[in-house]
Amino acid sequence: MTKKLFIIALAGLSGTMAFAADPYPGNTGADDGRMIQPKTNNGVFVENRTVNQSLTFGLETDYSTNIIDAQSAAFAVCFKEISVGNFHSVGVKDDGTLWAWGSNQYGQLGDGTSVNRNAPIQIGSANNWVKVVTGFYYTVAIKTDGTLWAWGDNSYGQLGDGTKINKFTPTQIGTATNWKSISAGSNHTVAIKTNGTLWSWGQNNSGQLGDGTTVDKYVPTQIGAASDWGSIGSGNSFTFAIKSNGTLWAWGYNGGGQLGNGTKVSKSDPVQIGTDTNWKSVDGGYMHSVALKTDGTLWAWGDNYNGRLGDGTTMNRISPKQIGTEINWLNISAGQTSTFATKTDGTLWSWGGNSFGLLGNGANMSAYTTTPIQVGSSIDNSQISAGFYHVLVKGTDGVLKVCGLNNYGQLGDGTNNDKNTYNAIGCPSNCLPATQFSATNITSSAASISWAGTTPAPGTGYLYLYSTNSVIGGIEGKTSSTTANLTNLLPGTTYYWWMASNCGSSQGNWVSGGSFTTLPANAAGCWQRVALGNQHSIGIKTDGTLWTWGMNDFGQLGDGTEISKNNPTQIGTGTNWLKIEAGDYFSIGIKTDGTLWAWGRNMDGQLGNGDVANRLAPTQVGTAADWVSIAAGNSHTIALKAMVLFGVGDIIPLDN
Repeated sequence: MTKKLFIIALAGLSGTMAFAADPYPGNTGADDGRMIQPKTNNGVFVENRTVNQSLTFGLETDYSTNIIDAQSAAFAVCFKEISVGNFHSVGVKDDGTLWAWGSNQYGQLGDGTSVNRNAPIQIGSANNWVKVVTGFYYTVAIKTDGTLWAWGDNSYGQLGDGTKINKFTPTQIGTATNWKSISAGSNHTVAIKTNGTLWSWGQNNSGQLGDGTTVDKYVPTQIGAASDWGSIGSGNSFTFAIKSNGTLWAWGYNGGGQLGNGTKVSKSDPVQIGTDTNWKSVDGGYMHSVALKTDGTLWAWGDNYNGRLGDGTTMNRISPKQIGTEINWLNISAGQTSTFATKTDGTLWSWGGNSFGLLGNGANMSAYTTTPIQVGSSIDNSQISAGFYHVLVKGTDGVLKVCGLNNYGQLGDGTNNDKNTYNAIGCPSNCLPATQFSATNITSSAASISWAGTTPAPGTGYLYLYSTNSVIGGIEGKTSSTTANLTNLLPGTTYYWWMASNCGSSQGNWVSGGSFTTLPANAAGCWQRVALGNQHSIGIKTDGTLWTWGMNDFGQLGDGTEISKNNPTQIGTGTNWLKIEAGDYFSIGIKTDGTLWAWGRNMDGQLGNGDVANRLAPTQVGTAADWVSIAAGNSHTIALKAMVLFGVGDIIPLDN
């Protein structure tokens, strides 16, 4: 009998089930974290989903643009820049804040301490960081105002502040405001200014600074007089640069042929590599190099230990060699003994040494590969940054996937456990997210979206977005309340929406509020839900209002009287009724805030308020705000709360 009662009770519930939230938008798997509410007769379909959304292939979006179709919008809301050092990692979020984690022995995290961190922490409160790179044990960054900043190990003057003293917080380097791009080797730094000039400083034992000497420099020193430098890249003790005409130049240590000039002789001045004029990007590892051309082809050269060049051999190459024939390579990164790349289709590839499982293929340390091997099947991979023994991969949503050595917490997953497959880590934020999302008052041209606010409330309110496309983006708005009214919507159209807490210098993560569908043009004022009691009826309109009619001998209509009504009568002025059920002579309902309400006859305690007194108006049952489903019998009530089933009143065995 118990089994029969349980099954029938659940069949009568029209609630929702919640699964673990999927951090990746667009995932169509069954266990994707969605809470789905059944369709009603008026066609309204609500889907709630909590996700972290972010960057699409490094593009930038003007959030104020009034765009409904956001399919092609690049909307980064997590990391837009990442870089890994020897044992530490740093990143710049889309809101311009700077975050760091991992080893902090030399102050390379920049938080003013030497304490290691196994999860990202925000560095300062500035929100105008734009670029960041890492050397072995130091970090260099540029702000939007063009100023240059550095911190961490300064044993060779690699910070550029004129000293050899370590810095534990970001320290401005000089007063110039025209720094454009930066790159860091093991202990040397190179940079390009907006006027196209090239500068370098730090360790110079192998000529890696390119100034024709092997003398260390403690301040930025201009390299030659050329003003047509376009981009730069660094290896362990060697450096690359590409000019605006697409030519490739290299200098520094060349023991493995990593400069690519056909020799193994180190150079202390920039040397042109070949005559090609279509080089796009270049990166250096410990003793090997990898590059892309503008035609999408992949090239590698230098020491080929463990097959890190990817040409199917372990033979060293002293000049660039094309790897495969594909023409859709997008981004590259060279580690110590391994190499990583993404393609334009969003796939991730790795090859070379597999120390600490950093290739991400789940294999053990001894399993190296000599050709590019696809890692997993995901197609959301964009930027990569490889260190000596750990790797960060930024997805198209800006969320990070991490793999490899984690002894100092450099993976940022809150542990110190190594990983041999890529694991996503949540987008860090000091700004608490809102919860309990709902869409009400839906008509053919308008709707209200709401959420439960945070405690404490964000300093500058909340941001919201809505679009006809499930890809995050679209029309943006701001509000200091927890409700926003959307107008000028299209009839019969599904809208998706997102919101974020706005804490000023640190914006919170965007969170999906779900979706809703506006009514057809001729359907305004339709009933959303109805329930029938013994001789009374109750209903919720699409605007969230509650209406009742019929017998009222016990107050089951909830209008404060015991007078029966032969026409629908609105109960109160609330617009946040979500679900209703009717028993014999009583009524129950759930509001969009998750609270439970009951009224009418209570002879058997079916109202659930601890006594047997009738109620003539909706009365809240307890203080809980996580009720999801209800069912009413003859003289008893059943409700689902946080996946726990509760029952009150007079329950009669089914066989009777």
